[in-house]
Amino acid sequence: MADRTLRSAGVMAAGTVLSRLLGFVRIALLAAAIGTALRGDIFTAANTIPNSLYILLAGGVFNTVLVPQLVRAIKNHDDGGQDFTNRVLTFGFVVLAVVTVGCVLLAPAIAQLYLPKELHDPSRAAERASMVMFVRLCLPQIFFYGAFVLVGQVLNARRRFGPMMWAPIANNIVACASIVIFLFIYRVGDTPPTYSHGEELLLGLGHTLGIAVQLLVLLPYLKASGHTYRVKFGLRGTGLGHTARLGMWTVFFVAVNQVTLVVVTQLAIAGSASDDPGAKAGLFAYSTAMLIILVPHGIVTVSLATAALPQMSALAAEGNTAEVERMSARSIRQSLAIVVPAAAAMIAFAYPIVTIIAGYGSGKNNLTLMSYTLVTLALGIVPFTIQYFQLRTFYAFEDTRTPFFLQCVIAATNIAAAVIGVRVLLDREHLRFSGVILGAAYALAYLVAVLISRPVLRRRVPRVPGAGIGLPLLAMVIAAVAGAGAGRIVLWVLSLAIDWSGPIGAIIELLIAAAVMLPVYAAVSRVLRIHEVNDVVSMVTSKLPIRR
Repeated sequence: MADRTLRSAGVMAAGTVLSRLLGFVRIALLAAAIGTALRGDIFTAANTIPNSLYILLAGGVFNTVLVPQLVRAIKNHDDGGQDFTNRVLTFGFVVLAVVTVGCVLLAPAIAQLYLPKELHDPSRAAERASMVMFVRLCLPQIFFYGAFVLVGQVLNARRRFGPMMWAPIANNIVACASIVIFLFIYRVGDTPPTYSHGEELLLGLGHTLGIAVQLLVLLPYLKASGHTYRVKFGLRGTGLGHTARLGMWTVFFVAVNQVTLVVVTQLAIAGSASDDPGAKAGLFAYSTAMLIILVPHGIVTVSLATAALPQMSALAAEGNTAEVERMSARSIRQSLAIVVPAAAAMIAFAYPIVTIIAGYGSGKNNLTLMSYTLVTLALGIVPFTIQYFQLRTFYAFEDTRTPFFLQCVIAATNIAAAVIGVRVLLDREHLRFSGVILGAAYALAYLVAVLISRPVLRRRVPRVPGAGIGLPLLAMVIAAVAGAGAGRIVLWVLSLAIDWSGPIGAIIELLIAAAVMLPVYAAVSRVLRIHEVNDVVSMVTSKLPIRR
């Protein structure tokens, strides 16, 4: 069972790696085209809102509740879950269409929610108008996001994990193409603070088209998985009332998350809109750093969790709590074997990492503050990973109520730390550090989350032998710090004779750092007998063409 989970995770991880790489190409193109200050923040916020609203209004149910329900329907229904799945898909498509139309009509009010007080001044009318226009152009993405996840969850329930992870590649290709066209048509250099109507149409529609193509790529795999979709209305007799009750708490969960997102977005844009003429770490810096730290999460954690959740749900339905705990702990350790050294590398080599991504054209002025933002966010990726799996364990037992209350504590901690850090500790002239403070607030919130969630989870899943994560995590941290420290020392020595400036120098710097850090991490892990790391090393080395 463990090997099957790892194989499924490997298929998803491969697609995610390529998708993430193209995602960073998109970010680099955006940084060069529109910059990383207020101009970049306006589009970043508008392009983020559709996904946020989708998650708030429907995504929580689609993402966490439907998979266990679909697995049970496929296993227990005489028709292999065909009727149940068709009713779910039809109902979901209709709800998404209605929600999307309503949101487009309310675009000005929605945009206003995300704007800080710094942009309410009459002199900022042009920036506000651009924000509203971008929001209106991007909001149709809600339907395509939702339909993509619905179809993808059906495929996941049927153990066809690859397509959902590979389809976003098409989205990134379309989005990158629209930005390249933007760069050809419009001047790049000292960018103006506002957008022309043509710029708004090209960027907004280009990114919305990318999400639509992502859905279209997925559709042929639905039939190939053994499911033939037919429009089927009506929910009576399907058991979806049970799903709705489970989903209620998930909706509350994501609502709390979105409140946090609105507050963080406002505070981040406030940094870019401040009067300080120097470099700034606002929403673009925060969002880019967040994308960086979520690379190992998307490649490893999501892949393992997605592959494990159906099996954990089946074990939970059988009442086998001991095996649920073992699978959850094993998945956490396997994920941390990659996440921990990745976090250490982001902290030790933050500046060259952001230089590769944003060190071009209009985006190369905020690299130092962007690197500080990455450091603070990277401190939170390990507790975030642990918490992610802990929540999936609750979901395997169809418990969506407990995660809601836990998320309330996380959100309250994040919001309080963010508001105090930005609005109290930073004065008006130093709001440009808002992205850095927000990263620290995020890390603190998920550290608190892990500390309060572990005891609560123990009431559902008692401790069993072989399911510990504390000591393996400590050993991984020691090995990762040793590897990152060795890499940092080597780069410092070489910097006495080599100039690392520019993206090319940053690439060389990171290649040298990886060549030093990875062997040290693997060697220390072997000494400390970290089985998960040793298994990964053995799997990689077994693929190398070495003659014996």
